[in-house]
Amino acid sequence: MSQTRRTTPFVFLAIVFIQTQVAIAAEPRYDGSWESLQKMPVPAWFDDGKIGIFIHWGPYSVIGYRQGGRGYAEHVPKQLYSGQDHYYPYMQKRWGATPPEFGYKDIIPEFKAEHWDPDAWAKLFADVGFKYCVMTAEHHDGWANWDSDLTPWNAMDMGPKRDLVGDLGKALKKQGLKFAPSYHRERHQTFFAKKLYVVNAEPQDDIAEEIRRVPKAASLYGPFGLTKAFVDDYVARWKEIQTKYEPDFLWLDDIPIWTRDGNQVLSGQAKPEVQYFYDQCRLMITDFMNEGAARGAEVYVNNKGGNRNWPAGVGCLEKDNLKLKVIGPKWESCTTFGTSYGYLEGDKYKSIESVIHEMVEVISRNGNFLVNIGPRADGSIPEPQMERLIAMKRWLKVNGEAIYGSRYWKESEQQNEHLAFTTNGKKLFAIKLKKPDASFVITGTAGWDADKIESVRLLGSDANVSSQMTQQGLEITPPADLGQSDHAWTFEIVTDEDQHHPNVIVHDADNVLTGTKEVDLEGRDDAMGRRHPTVTPFVMPGAERVIETAISAAGFTKLPLAVASTWTVTANPTTRNEPLQALCDGELAPSIGPVFGNGVRNGSYKMDLGTTKSVTAITSWSNNYKGFRGAQKLVLYGSDAATDPGWDLSAYTALGTIDTGKSTANYTAASLRAAPNESLGNFRWIVWAVSPVTSTGGGENTAFQEITVEVVES
Repeated sequence: MSQTRRTTPFVFLAIVFIQTQVAIAAEPRYDGSWESLQKMPVPAWFDDGKIGIFIHWGPYSVIGYRQGGRGYAEHVPKQLYSGQDHYYPYMQKRWGATPPEFGYKDIIPEFKAEHWDPDAWAKLFADVGFKYCVMTAEHHDGWANWDSDLTPWNAMDMGPKRDLVGDLGKALKKQGLKFAPSYHRERHQTFFAKKLYVVNAEPQDDIAEEIRRVPKAASLYGPFGLTKAFVDDYVARWKEIQTKYEPDFLWLDDIPIWTRDGNQVLSGQAKPEVQYFYDQCRLMITDFMNEGAARGAEVYVNNKGGNRNWPAGVGCLEKDNLKLKVIGPKWESCTTFGTSYGYLEGDKYKSIESVIHEMVEVISRNGNFLVNIGPRADGSIPEPQMERLIAMKRWLKVNGEAIYGSRYWKESEQQNEHLAFTTNGKKLFAIKLKKPDASFVITGTAGWDADKIESVRLLGSDANVSSQMTQQGLEITPPADLGQSDHAWTFEIVTDEDQHHPNVIVHDADNVLTGTKEVDLEGRDDAMGRRHPTVTPFVMPGAERVIETAISAAGFTKLPLAVASTWTVTANPTTRNEPLQALCDGELAPSIGPVFGNGVRNGSYKMDLGTTKSVTAITSWSNNYKGFRGAQKLVLYGSDAATDPGWDLSAYTALGTIDTGKSTANYTAASLRAAPNESLGNFRWIVWAVSPVTSTGGGENTAFQEITVEVVES
């Protein structure tokens, strides 16, 4: 990177910034207060367009992998360091080295975008029926997908050696699509740190060593902690995007620090550094909105997260895979085809039918459907994602009249007939989410006169549709020929009056978000909601449970602490704090151990015995960390498979359940043991499927210190 190239633009940006501010100052539409920003209108292009495409693309696309094969792959850059037990062996096998010799920074050269054609992307998106596009300008990893003068870690100077944001923006403009470079830097200051979402942060040890060896890496991995300098740089990077590319939308990700580390920003409780960040975000949004108004553009912002980044009314509500149960104020669901946003090889994808249904349901409740793709590092789109895009194209070509420019009806659904509703002027669209092979009645039309209905037709079919008014409502008899549609079928009902009912909106944001799925910020695959299969308490015949407590390791008599073992232990999802092999080191420590995060209700530890062995006992020891994490609640499983059977517990044999209950002792041991001279069975793989032991904090998990398996040695 030449010195000349990086000096001149600073002057240019400063001049642009000053000129912009002078122009805006002449007649600002927004005065910098939240109250002013709450008055921002929903742009017509956004309200009418309904459907957008999201793109997560960056150096993390090179990896294309996540432990367990599910969840947000774009979070793996930090997990390379926080989940060393799993990822270091993976890196050694794939790249022949691990941190600090070889780290995330060294993967960047493999992000080349060599098969990328932005014009082909833009044409594809337009052909499918998307009206706007959101692509990651910068994710949590600190990599800039644009030609940045503020960081050397950008796509023009490294990796692809081209301006990904700029090139796509030009291509989209030619196709008439709106563009939003998404901005996720709000979490970067702890992304590679030992603790997440705190004001004061320290880098992971191997990150610090990488920086010591390659000082330039500091500007990729750091800075660490929330400081004024970080916030000022955060604002400056967005301002650079805003100035260079004139985006139509300011898309920002959840900002967890608002509600972590002792902060409750929206309630007026914030550390000084956090308050400064919050205030600068308000001013950044104000500048974006005023600049858009000054150039005559309809621009907009999102309000991300279950806790919301901003006061209600500032921008559209948004959460990952959000499904409101009611008709809410303008909202958006940023939705995945699979379990990940970034490219994940072998991801598990939603069915095409479920994607179409989700799109219809979101739009029927005043939402926008922002569906994501995760391209490979070379710029190609994975085949399962292309398959779903093409299916959306086919469906929208037939049924688009019920989507674009539509508004919600007085009801969003009729569950007994699998119906969703939209309107457009005097037209009511009844969208059947189950194949219409019999007559059905729209109960929301009960009381209508027969002359209120002018016509009924099935979109995509030339066949006549029979209908009649009954006391229960309009009865529609579908034709035998259902036409060109698939997965969902739209009946257009032309009436004599406007069918939009604006007064049915539930305006209270807290109310509409109540009961919606929680978002796991670490991107675990539904970790906050998924639970282990329910197992009635039992012990296999001939076995017994033994539970013992002690104040120290030496205090166990019935269940003495095991000696260290070399058996391999893995976990799903990823554990926190200490390495997994601490569970086999033959020591008890007054620590939290390798624990599953709060809210994880499907955590499992798995031990590989190397070969099938006759198992006589399975035991675990835990520390009563902070007075409540010593309790153990789990189900034990075994498998004699020759290769790893994965994490689907249906592939294992259930051996017994353990629930120790609360204890005041320092340590608790729990064991499932065969009768003398007997065996629990022959197994290679043993799983401890654990559940939270408290109802606080979303459900807190046991602080396991040691696990072991006793076998009959041949």
